[in-house]
Amino acid sequence: MSKKAFALILLSSSLAMFMVKLDAYIVNISLPTIASNFATSRNMASLVLLSYLVASTATLLLFGMLGDRLGLKKIFILGFVLFTLGSLFCGLSPTISILILSRFIQGLGGSMLVANCMAIVGRFMPHEKVGSAYGILTTIAAIGVSLGAPLGGLISYYASWHWIFLINIPVGIVATWLSIKYIPGETKEKFSFRDFDFSGALLALLAFSTLILAFNSFDKRGPEAVIPYSSLALALILFGLFIYREKTAVNPILDISLFRIRPLTFALIASLCASSTSFGNSYMIPFYLEKDVGLTANWVGMLVLISSLVVMSLAPVSGKLSDKIHPIRFCTLAILIGIINFSFFSITIGFLSIWIAAVFLFFSGVFTGLFISPNNKMIMDMAASGKHGIVSATANTFSSMAAVFGVSVFQMIYSVTTGGDNATPTTARNIAGFTNAYICGVCFLVLALIFTRLSRNSLMKANDLQPFHRIQLHIWRLR
Repeated sequence: MSKKAFALILLSSSLAMFMVKLDAYIVNISLPTIASNFATSRNMASLVLLSYLVASTATLLLFGMLGDRLGLKKIFILGFVLFTLGSLFCGLSPTISILILSRFIQGLGGSMLVANCMAIVGRFMPHEKVGSAYGILTTIAAIGVSLGAPLGGLISYYASWHWIFLINIPVGIVATWLSIKYIPGETKEKFSFRDFDFSGALLALLAFSTLILAFNSFDKRGPEAVIPYSSLALALILFGLFIYREKTAVNPILDISLFRIRPLTFALIASLCASSTSFGNSYMIPFYLEKDVGLTANWVGMLVLISSLVVMSLAPVSGKLSDKIHPIRFCTLAILIGIINFSFFSITIGFLSIWIAAVFLFFSGVFTGLFISPNNKMIMDMAASGKHGIVSATANTFSSMAAVFGVSVFQMIYSVTTGGDNATPTTARNIAGFTNAYICGVCFLVLALIFTRLSRNSLMKANDLQPFHRIQLHIWRLR
């Protein structure tokens, strides 16, 4: 395969990552406008976000499995088609109900893309370039996240909220054409939908949806306070049924044997813990800068952009270097920087200094930029032949759950400390709420460090930090 073909495969994957990450954030700032346009409640408008989150999180394992069984290229292209059509339906939606349904369709397409994006890079790019490619994908994701909110606000203000979805259409068409032309096809064994794990897919959808509902309800008070706990209990039951089903299914959507590989399991848990802190901070820091430091929204946006710019600068470098230096070293260094940075900030929050916040955001970007690409490479290197799709989907499921978990836990701790959403906390209590939330972030990072070291120790036992031949042999023996 030529260098041009490799570059265009990476471009196609980058466009997928950019579109999905951009649309996860671009709608947030436009929700008040959308609610006003449809004369609907704020809670109803929030379903525009929730429907996308449910669809894009709960189906990652399903589409990862289908990518392995039917071919990465087929599912990836179908993802672009669904995402583009969903964007069109969103932009033309005449009612809020149709918009919510269209966002669900868009989320399904986004799930297909994200579930197989890293797998395509790991499967078709030269092995010595995989780390660099993951670095580029991380940079593109950071750009999508960074541009989401401000771009949504500008488009909604100068044009119409409809165009925050319609701009995806030309990009989606180009990306679909590139995928059809340049991503290699794969010869797959015949796959019968009679053996398809429909009950497992349904249980996964219900379990993740219920878990997301629980995480997003922990700030409820009064009679509604029972919702998160009952939802969490139901989610645990559904997950138990899902795992039991996957152990007995002919073609499970989740290969349970993956979790018998200790280095992979430890790396996924480390990713979950580290990403929870990162996502929780992304949610909380704007509130801190506005409520306590007293900055206006435009200055908050400029400060928060510091982290994204650092991630965009470091992610390609750390990804490229992880092709030559073992990625565990980068992950360990990143987490240590994160622990020091978050500990320092939790101690100094009460100073209400814009300069302390700026330094904290800078090193938050350093932590994220050094961690994500090497961690992705380490996880995907442990995927056996023919399992890139399900490993990619599993990794992205952990990442999606980290987003929900981090935001929910940070918000829950803040809310409990300050007395709930209906309370008007004093400045001291408000600062205590942020402090406790960031102390929780430090605890997550300590857990991430522990599991990263456990992953390292398991790898050393497997093959003394050499390529993962023994691990892959172990996978096939489990078959």
